Amino acid sequence: MIRHQYHALGESKSSNPVGFRKSFIRALFTSLTATFVDFVFSIFSKEVLAIYYVTATTLGGLAGATTSFFLGRIWVFNKRTGRLSNQLLRFVFTNFFSIFLNTSGVFFIVENFNLPFVYARVGVACFVGFFFNFLMNRYFVFRS
Repeated sequence: MIRHQYHALGESKSSNPVGFRKSFIRALFTSLTATFVDFVFSIFSKEVLAIYYVTATTLGGLAGATTSFFLGRIWVFNKRTGRLSNQLLRFVFTNFFSIFLNTSGVFFIVENFNLPFVYARVGVACFVGFFFNFLMNRYFVFRS
């Protein structure tokens, strides 16, 4: 009866894994939120604070990664019961590479194709998010 009430309210016990489709949809919303935070920090750092665009990309990535971790743990993958320190360590490892891929990709595109920073940033973020972040978070960071 109590379990049914949780389900009826749209809540779940923190030990129940979230299905692939549901976690993917939630991850898309989380990615949009984290990307918004990332881009605000990146663009503000570059345009207002006049920080070098590569550094601004890294700072934005760190802000977005923090947002992504907490939303991923609590909402996307529902892994509140796992050891926070283990998840955080795996997340930091994964996001180090994600930030590296984003920063390197933006640098490569801006320097070689002379595209504006914002266009390069959006394109690279979509590519890395789709082909790297979701799968690493689901199967490595917040694994069962």
